[in-house]
Amino acid sequence: MFIPVRYLWWLAAGGSAGYTARYMKARINFALAERRRRRTPDPSGELLRLQTLYGYNAHSMVSIAPGAELWSTPDIDGAIIYGEFGRVWLAAGDPLCSPDEAAEMARQFAAEAKLRNRAVAFVPTTERFARMVATDGFAAVKVGAAPYFDLQNWNPRGDAAKKLRAGINQASRAGVRVEAISGEADDQLKKETAELCLRWLESRRSGTTFGWLVALDPLLHADYKRYFAARVDGKLVGFLAASPIPARKGWYLEDVINEPDAPQGTATLLVAEALKAFKQEGAALATLGTSPLANDGANDLLAQHRVVTRALDLASRRLGAFYNFEGLRRFKGKFVPSWWESEYALVQRGVTVPPRVGHAIVRALVPGGLAQILTRQAIRVIRSMM
Repeated sequence: MFIPVRYLWWLAAGGSAGYTARYMKARINFALAERRRRRTPDPSGELLRLQTLYGYNAHSMVSIAPGAELWSTPDIDGAIIYGEFGRVWLAAGDPLCSPDEAAEMARQFAAEAKLRNRAVAFVPTTERFARMVATDGFAAVKVGAAPYFDLQNWNPRGDAAKKLRAGINQASRAGVRVEAISGEADDQLKKETAELCLRWLESRRSGTTFGWLVALDPLLHADYKRYFAARVDGKLVGFLAASPIPARKGWYLEDVINEPDAPQGTATLLVAEALKAFKQEGAALATLGTSPLANDGANDLLAQHRVVTRALDLASRRLGAFYNFEGLRRFKGKFVPSWWESEYALVQRGVTVPPRVGHAIVRALVPGGLAQILTRQAIRVIRSMM
C-alpha cells in the first residue's frame, strides 16, 4: 500500500515506536470496524436530515462524525447519536428530534440500554434539554458554559470591548484581511487548511486539542458549513469554520485556528468578521461553543452524580497545566457575549455507573491527546486508500 508523503505528517509528531504501536492498533481496530460497517448502513445522511430539522445543540453537527452510532425509535422522527464505552452509551448532546418528544426519546433510549445491561449518559447537553429530564430519571452535572451572541443587538462598545478592539486593530495594521469563502473549498484551500491545522496543532500546549465532540475537523460536512480565511499578502494565516444551528437560526464558530507566527489579533479579527457577516445576513445568534469547566451561566440544576462530579473535579485540578482552560474562556469572553449558557452531563439515577463513564465524559470534553487526533487522521487516510 502506497501512502503519499503529504499524508505522513502525523508520523513526525508521535515519534518512533510509541506512535507506531498506536498506529498499528488503530489500523487493526479500523479493519474490524470496517467489517461491522459493511453490515450497517452509514447513518450520516439520516442524521444530517434530522440536524437540519431539529438541530438546537451547537454540537449536533460536529457529533455526526465517522464512527457515530444512531439510535432511533419507530414512533418518533428523531435519533440519538452515541458511542459505546464499555458498558456505557455516551450520547452526544441533545436528541435530534422535536423538543416536545426529546424527554420521551431519552426515556426510551435509557430503557433499551437497561435491557442491554448498559448505562446512559448525555454530554454536553443544553440547559433546555437538561431541564426537561433532570427531574425524570437523570442527574445533571454542569460541565462548562458557552458564550452566545444576540447578533441583531450585538454591538460591543466601551471598556468591555477594549481587548476586542485592540486585537482587531493589531491584525488590521499588520495587513491581515479576512474573506468569506463562497461555495465549496477548492483543492488549493483544502491543502492550505490541512497544513495550517498541522502547524496549529504543533503549537498547542502539550500538543493537544479537544477530544471527540470538538475534535479538529473543519472540512467535515463542508456542504453545510461556512468558512472564513485570513490572509497576509496572499498567505493563509488563519481559518474559521462555522456549522449551522438550524433550530436557533444561528451558527456555531466551531474551529478558529491560526498560524503560530500569525500577526497578533488574527484569531480575534476572524471571529469578529464572521460574527459581523452573520449579523448582516440576518442570523439570530452565534456561539463560540463550550468552555469546559467554566463557571459562567446559571447553575440551578442541583441534582449531582457522584462519579461524574468526582471525575470533573479531578480534571479541573490536574489538567490545568495540560490545557489552558482559563485562556480559552478569556478568549471567548473578549467578544462581549450577550449571555452564557451552562452545559451539562446527564447521567441516569438509580443505575450503577462504572467510573469509566466519568472518564468518558471528561475525554469527550477535555484534551484527548494529540495521538487521538492523529489516529483519527490516519484512519481517514487508510479508508481513502482502500
